[in-house]
Amino acid sequence: MDRERLQREGRLSMREKEAKALELKCRGLIDSVRLQLDPLEKIEELDMELAFQEMADLMGAFLDYRQALGDIKAIRKALGK
Repeated sequence: MDRERLQREGRLSMREKEAKALELKCRGLIDSVRLQLDPLEKIEELDMELAFQEMADLMGAFLDYRQALGDIKAIRKALGK
């Protein structure tokens, strides 16, 4: 294998690991936001500030995840996979 191909395969492996970690982070934040916004709780008892912060964190993680997926697709295309 040539050096460039090995570099791309290494980058692909790294981005795949990052995407998996980001996916897990998103799933955890989704669960946490759902718990914070329990429809059976009184509105005044909900921690809206925490729910808002977790949604902001989720949006950031989601954008990073989507970027990682795009990078993975591009690297795979470059590798002919």
